Amino acid sequence: MKARRTLTAMVAGGAALALLVGCSGGSSGADGGKIELNVWTFGGMGLDEAFAKYQEENPNVTLKITNAGGADEQAQALTTALAGGKGPDVAAIEIGYMSQFKAQPQNFIDLRTLGADDIEDTFLDWRWEQGVAADGEVVGIPTDVGGLAMAYRTDLFEAAGLPTDRDEVSALWPTWEDFIKVGDEYRAATGKGMVDNVTNSVYNAAVRQGNEMYYGDGPDDLVYDSNPQVQKAFDLAVDSVNLSSKTGSFSEEWNAGMNNGDFAVLAAPAWMTTYISQQAPDTAGKWDIAAVPEDAGNWGGSQLTIPKNSKNAQAAFDFISWLMAPEQQLDIFQANGNFPSTPELYDTPDIQEFTSTFFNDAPVGPIYSQSVEAIQPIYEGPQQRIIDNAIQNTIGQVENGEESASGAWDRAMDNVKTALK
Repeated sequence: MKARRTLTAMVAGGAALALLVGCSGGSSGADGGKIELNVWTFGGMGLDEAFAKYQEENPNVTLKITNAGGADEQAQALTTALAGGKGPDVAAIEIGYMSQFKAQPQNFIDLRTLGADDIEDTFLDWRWEQGVAADGEVVGIPTDVGGLAMAYRTDLFEAAGLPTDRDEVSALWPTWEDFIKVGDEYRAATGKGMVDNVTNSVYNAAVRQGNEMYYGDGPDDLVYDSNPQVQKAFDLAVDSVNLSSKTGSFSEEWNAGMNNGDFAVLAAPAWMTTYISQQAPDTAGKWDIAAVPEDAGNWGGSQLTIPKNSKNAQAAFDFISWLMAPEQQLDIFQANGNFPSTPELYDTPDIQEFTSTFFNDAPVGPIYSQSVEAIQPIYEGPQQRIIDNAIQNTIGQVENGEESASGAWDRAMDNVKTALK
């Protein structure tokens, strides 16, 4: 389905919710005993309020929160733990790694045995399927929906002589070629790059606009070198290096750049909106949200799993079920921007009337809920992140002047093949 070229064409987003819940012992709770769940998080999950609410409603459970680093570090830690037979009670796996782990369903509890069938209809069909193994085992429960939109600084656009109204800004870039033209105009007017970096705000968005990315319809169907959408996104990124402020994503410079105006545009799934507001609180009201060029796409999300060796499997599943129930997903979205994977919420006043003061009163509820309709789900295979990293590293080398643009695509494909060996 093609996205409409209006505000409603923006894609629903969601944070890549990530958590590991490790149980350090205790009773399953059936006899009223205490349970201590050691919760590992990474990144700015924004779940503190939900955790506190859970503990208030479940006084027999103590949550010990520990930050486990980024998604890559978490996946490696889980791989090591499972290999040693020590895994946590609950592990959230970022979508880019989910196919790798669900290809080993023997390492996880089939959540159908704990009640997953009773909650399946609550979630978007395609998000649910991302947690289902080849033989039908339910390995993980969906968290949020990841997607695409563009956050931009209205004050910086005004200074560059560009429109600031969100519909007018969306109309500036119906295509990626138009987006590049706007970036050239912005640099000519300001002497600065319009985007943070082209990997984040061009490639990562464009490569997800379709129904295939690096894989076709299964784990053995590699199409990264033949899928025209991948090469198109790569070429767009290489052609747009003039737009870049060369600010690395999730770096201290990136966080500071949101505050001090080092760049004016940032690819923004729903979960990114909260990250921006947390890192740049002094810019409240100066940001707004516009459509992403061209089509919709999904970026982000994770699945909550229970490794096989969990000593509190039912308690862990009860925790997951509570955390991802519509009521909690709504609270998390309104507080932290993680867009729900439970579609029964989308047409409710709580979503349709929800706006963001930080983003110039943008109607973020309608923007992200309506855009879910345009998402074409993409199968992400077991070596998704390996392929992604190899391609992105090549783009970064061109962006930073370490390699020439000429022949960059062939070098990227060679780098992928080397990484997959």
